[in-house]
Amino acid sequence: MPVQIAGPHSVSRITGTARRTVLLTGASGVVGRALLRRLRDVDVVCLVHRSPVSGPNVTTVPGDIAEPALGLTDAAYAELAAKVDAVIHCAAVTDFNRTDGSLEATNVAGTRHVAAFAAAADAVLYHVSTAFVHTTADGDRGRTAAGYAASKLAAEQVVRSSGVPHVILRPSVVIGDSGTGEIAAFQGLYRVAAGLFTRVVPLIPFGPSWPIDFVPADVVADAIACVVENQVRDGEFWLTAGERALRLDEAVAIGVKLARDLGVRVDMPRFVPPDTFDRLIGPVFLAALPGKIRRNVLRLLEFFTTYLQSGEVKPSSMDQLVALGARPLPDQRESLRTSLQYWAARSGYGPAVTESAA
Repeated sequence: MPVQIAGPHSVSRITGTARRTVLLTGASGVVGRALLRRLRDVDVVCLVHRSPVSGPNVTTVPGDIAEPALGLTDAAYAELAAKVDAVIHCAAVTDFNRTDGSLEATNVAGTRHVAAFAAAADAVLYHVSTAFVHTTADGDRGRTAAGYAASKLAAEQVVRSSGVPHVILRPSVVIGDSGTGEIAAFQGLYRVAAGLFTRVVPLIPFGPSWPIDFVPADVVADAIACVVENQVRDGEFWLTAGERALRLDEAVAIGVKLARDLGVRVDMPRFVPPDTFDRLIGPVFLAALPGKIRRNVLRLLEFFTTYLQSGEVKPSSMDQLVALGARPLPDQRESLRTSLQYWAARSGYGPAVTESAA
């Protein structure tokens, strides 16, 4: 019998169906693409704004989380809410340098619109945040990243205050598939690889023993899917390497060795204390660089400042999730090497790669 659901759009919910339906936002992104490969035994409806997606159990609905009612008509909104059992909210602006208001419009207001839909659908909301949600600026460096983190922190507060059953998931830096290296977009860590391969990173102003935390996209997707499949309705989970994170010098050494194996002549960057770089080296070093290279180096420094956080080890929920049925974290060195090999091949440094089917 239909049940009336109270909310901004009152709908009649269809109950008693065995197969669940999940609404996925951000399906074309790094985590969303991996989720499309992983989600099984559910029907997936993707809210698509620009980039098309497809899959054997996937349908799409054109919409925009930045718009009230997800940009849908009242009828389309009610029809969608009537069949959705869970919402996985991955859509977000991740570009630190946005100054056009889209961080707030998408990450904060967009999350508010998604939470309102979850309330209308009487659905559990699985909100994908970031493990770096508490990032703060270190002087001028890290200021743009801090703006992104603030938008994600505000989005988490929107979810908590929404009144809907919810789970918050905080993935670390997401790299390529642990088996193939494949990834929907080259972000963050891959800029460091590009800097190594093009030899614009002779110095790294951070401690070599500081942990650099990353998790393969397929492992992140499996953890999220496991929480959804087990119908967990509350909690916060850190999808991070935690104590198993590589040291920064170990990760850099893997990139340097790969470059040399591919015939690229690079030297291992020299690590210098951050305060020494900022006081004595940085002003002279950066001023001597051509404009484009200087901008690239500053972006790399922004990445390191954001994701290293003065040697902080991230909390991790991976063991808890493994007990729930999720895959364990694979070997960090092999995962990184596989991801960098995929990036190198796509960037013209190695043999061509063949994409797997979505």
